[in-house]
Amino acid sequence: AAVIGQGSGMTSHLLLGSPALRSLVTIDIEPAMIRGSRRFYPANRRVFDDPRARFAVDDAKAYFASAHRTFDLILSEPSNPWVSGVSGLFTEEFYARVKGYLAPGGVFGQWLHLYEIDDALVASVLAALHRQFPAYQVYMVSQSDLFVVATNGPALRPADWSVLGYPGLARDLARAAPIDGAALDALRLADRAALAPLLDGYGE
Repeated sequence: AAVIGQGSGMTSHLLLGSPALRSLVTIDIEPAMIRGSRRFYPANRRVFDDPRARFAVDDAKAYFASAHRTFDLILSEPSNPWVSGVSGLFTEEFYARVKGYLAPGGVFGQWLHLYEIDDALVASVLAALHRQFPAYQVYMVSQSDLFVVATNGPALRPADWSVLGYPGLARDLARAAPIDGAALDALRLADRAALAPLLDGYGE
């Protein structure tokens, strides 16, 4: 798996709670973000301590172009699309490239923050994803965040929420509000078919 953007390190930490994950690279262009995230330790301890984890200080596009490998899972959680140097990670060109870095049937996840952003920009990002991925689902994970789950395969596999029972994940999530599969299913907002009338040809 690969995660674009370290942030607090919690995304990579939670992914490493899965015993099925063989390796994880967290990519961030700014080494100060990685250093700063140590302030969240030990809440994000796996991203620093787990032998399956490593960091790549690099531009995400350059990293994938030079990695010469594919990934089963790529999660992209950069800052907002309007931030200088970040907008390129929300374009159709980037999605076309990242689709090729996925293994067959691989999964791509895109966080999209809704604060300080207008509807037209949100639609343009979704349209770029829509043109490149044959199947995706959009989740409304908070009042100010969307999460898009996409695949380069013909259809997304059904969500397997049994992963919430992994001991490491269960301990982490016990500190938050109760979370179960039914609650996560309820966050599903729309899929490709539902958005096609809006996004087919959008911006062309």
